Amino acid sequence: METKITEMLGIRYPIIQGGLQGLGTSSLVSAVSNAGGLGLITAGS
Repeated sequence: METKITEMLGIRYPIIQGGLQGLGTSSLVSAVSNAGGLGLITAGS
């Protein structure tokens, strides 16, 4: 799927996982990123 967001961010799907303080662990972020989305991690995680 190609949209302006996917082209700009270099991701496959327009899915952006927010920081999720306490829940946004490295395993969640890597799973989202490996699936083609944009995984974000917070400074407190």
